[in-house]
Amino acid sequence: MRGETRTAHSKWVISLLDRPHQEARRLLQSGAPVYLAVNPVEFHGPHLSLHNDALLSRGLTEALHARLQVKHDWPLLFGGELELGVEPAPGPGSRHTPYRIAVGRIEEACRALVELGAKRVVLMTFHGNPFHSLALGAGVALLAKAKVPALVPMNLLLQAMLNVDVAAYAPAYAHLAAADRDRLLPALPSDFHAGFFETSLALHFAPETVDPSYVELPPCPTFLPDPGMLAAARGARALGKRQLAAELELAAIGKGWQTLQPFPGYTGEPAKATAAAGGFFAEKILSLWAPRTEAVLLQGETPPEPIMGWLKTASLGGAITA
Repeated sequence: MRGETRTAHSKWVISLLDRPHQEARRLLQSGAPVYLAVNPVEFHGPHLSLHNDALLSRGLTEALHARLQVKHDWPLLFGGELELGVEPAPGPGSRHTPYRIAVGRIEEACRALVELGAKRVVLMTFHGNPFHSLALGAGVALLAKAKVPALVPMNLLLQAMLNVDVAAYAPAYAHLAAADRDRLLPALPSDFHAGFFETSLALHFAPETVDPSYVELPPCPTFLPDPGMLAAARGARALGKRQLAAELELAAIGKGWQTLQPFPGYTGEPAKATAAAGGFFAEKILSLWAPRTEAVLLQGETPPEPIMGWLKTASLGGAITA
């Protein structure tokens, strides 16, 4: 399948597309969900790999399915990796996929899974760009029309980012000196790319892919959020539209970060990251994802929506993107 790459998993993971066709169809008859990974090749600073989102998705897939297996005797069926991402962070090595092309490839992959006999699908990513989430939403919509329950768990994490209770994440920062802890913990909502949060997750799930020099990286330089978006956020908040205001504030931070020159490729302070903090973050993510995944796949609950859904209209259906 165009745009697809193979990635290594633990031995207990069944790579569905590597099995004989009849066996693949038989495995799907079990009702086990198929995990379709959709991640970019993306610059994550000098210390993480270009496949970092794929690596984190892989680790989270195995951990999420292990939780589902407590109640359900399902094999872990991996439906392949679409190596694409809408609006990845700029930097050497990033590969850019236009929104409409991404939608087409995701829809085609989902259509083929339906044709093969998939009964449940989980679209896994760790790329948080809102246009990427909207592209994945097109796959969820196609599957819903075929009466195949599906969801994008990452949408839950992105929703949580808009209103983070930072106190709940304090244990991840307990190893730090008080001054560092008091600086970094409140900054968690804006630490969205290759910083303390994501580097810690990489140290937990794929430590061999983290360059040891991460401990020497300076903090991300200070930057100002985009003033136009901040003004729009204030207007939305004055009108009582708190969700929209939070989305605009996050977008303002992201846009401001990308104006940094030279561009560091990371937020926050990755030098403070630890595998233990990554394990804590992983547990928080899984406690958010596992119950909702089960509810969508087995109880017919509505899948979580992408944040910034209004971007689809504002961009003329994805025709206008960065």
